[in-house]
Amino acid sequence: MIKIQTFGTKTRLKNNESLTFGREIETAIETIGAETLGINDIFPEYKEKLQSFDDSIVNISKSVYTNQMNEANKLRRNYHVAIIVQMKNALRHYDKEKLAAAERMKALSTTFIGAQRRSFDDQTSFINNFLQELTSDQYKEDVTLLGLDPWIAELKKVNELCSNLTLKRTKERSEKSGKGSTEMTRPAFEKVYVTVVEKLNALAMVNGDEKYVELFAWWNSRIDHYRIVISNNLGAGMGGKTSIGTIRPSKPAKDDPEDRPVIE
Repeated sequence: MIKIQTFGTKTRLKNNESLTFGREIETAIETIGAETLGINDIFPEYKEKLQSFDDSIVNISKSVYTNQMNEANKLRRNYHVAIIVQMKNALRHYDKEKLAAAERMKALSTTFIGAQRRSFDDQTSFINNFLQELTSDQYKEDVTLLGLDPWIAELKKVNELCSNLTLKRTKERSEKSGKGSTEMTRPAFEKVYVTVVEKLNALAMVNGDEKYVELFAWWNSRIDHYRIVISNNLGAGMGGKTSIGTIRPSKPAKDDPEDRPVIE
């Protein structure tokens, strides 16, 4: 009687090797048909856990928005500094009205300096406060007199961009964390893999192995292949003993208690 051999050392595969093995099994089952094999009740869970494992393998730590945020922040700092400089330069203005406007705004220009020392999101709030003061009834006439309206409009635009980029990055991080880590997704996949193997072996025992023999022989040969991969990666014997041919696995290595003989 043929059975799918136990593959306890599969935990020693590298993540991408384990994923490839899982995809091979998925394709083989889909080719024959989960319903034909009698596992249509558990195969969807297998596919789901395999996909979750797949999604969690590639974890790009750098945000796709990093470059955009850096460029937007550079513009924001430039516009902010330009406004402060114009306010301070006006303190030397030959026009008495503009000089007086600059004097009234002196405290404001002193208060809102040093934005570049703040974090990205802190700068967003800092610049918002700056813009609120500049557009308030107290300063709006002086702002117009000093020709700052166009600069303020540009600063407001780029600060809103910075705020939106923060929201996008937060959403991106949330989506990444939602995928989980391989420390969680791989054991979940390996658990459902064992469930699939156990059910197939049980069905073959109850119903006869005629419609399973070709699949099981191929399956065991792939397990043998990955045992060799593990041994090549980690050292001789680390993958466990390979089967004799493609049907009847031999006895496992002494240091591999999980891989009990499964062929009667």
